[in-house]
Amino acid sequence: MDKFLFWLSRRVNYPLVSPEVIQISLTYRCNLKCKMCSIVNLLSQEEELSTKQIFHIIDEAYVYGIKEVLLTGGEPFIRNDIFKICEYAHQKGLRSIITTNGVLIDESLAGQIAKSKVNHLHFSLDGLEKTNDFFRGQGVFEKAIGAINILNKKRKNNHSFSLGIAYTVMDNNVSEISEIIKLADDLGVDVINFQPLVCDNANFLNKNLPDYWVKKENVPVLSREIVKVKGYKPKHITIYEEPRLELLVKYYQGKLTRKDWVCFGGFKTVFICYEKNKPLVYSCHGICGNLDEISLKKAWESKEAYNLRIHSKNCKDLCMQSCYSHETAQSLFNLLNFYKKEK
Repeated sequence: MDKFLFWLSRRVNYPLVSPEVIQISLTYRCNLKCKMCSIVNLLSQEEELSTKQIFHIIDEAYVYGIKEVLLTGGEPFIRNDIFKICEYAHQKGLRSIITTNGVLIDESLAGQIAKSKVNHLHFSLDGLEKTNDFFRGQGVFEKAIGAINILNKKRKNNHSFSLGIAYTVMDNNVSEISEIIKLADDLGVDVINFQPLVCDNANFLNKNLPDYWVKKENVPVLSREIVKVKGYKPKHITIYEEPRLELLVKYYQGKLTRKDWVCFGGFKTVFICYEKNKPLVYSCHGICGNLDEISLKKAWESKEAYNLRIHSKNCKDLCMQSCYSHETAQSLFNLLNFYKKEK
């Protein structure tokens, strides 16, 4: 039923069903300075949301019927209240996910994670050791793999949380896609997803192609790697395709169209950012509410949100991000187009 309601919501440009996920930017501080990331230290610590404000956001999500909270940064483990936030989400019945570079996770922090109410940790890993460290810094790969191994030991008798890897496909790491899946599978990671590089992850309005965009000569390499992925037989890991991997080829060639990938921006995921200690509801094209002043539901159903959805619906610079992708609902668009052709 939700698949149909997401499809219909996009048709009428109004949310007939609550978002699936609320994504909260906890901090823009980070212990790394990755070459492809513009978020680090975007705003000062003094501008961050308080624990009380974040609890209020989770309350709003609960009332609206959202089932999952994604806690992002910067690096979320920089915040001292991260486990309090996850505990509060658990009390409200929301599944909590933390995205992390993994560098800060040692025996002590892993012990806290194992005892906490965190449901899933998603590690950012962008290649094998040499490649990943090129992007993220010397020794980062070793620390991230070490963190995964420590956490796996902690959860042997307690599978209260799962582990995942997010891999941003770039020119320098395009040949390592199949190898990273095998590594993740051998490590006992539960899920892996592959995401396209965006021009600027701190400003979606910036359309200048970044240095690490997959070049024309490496597109065939990407195609071959996708074929390897399709033929891989996992021992344990789930390869999460949201959206489908084969669309990455068209994406980097600049040939992706709205027939290939349907954007559900303004429907699937609600984003919370901040500025001057204000919790702001936003889409990639702007802000549609301050949660210190109005409810999440009102912000999501506002005239401002309506206009932002029109921007997303008509956007020609398709980002193909998983937060805006909804393959099951898109299948209804594909089915409708098929019947139109048949007629």
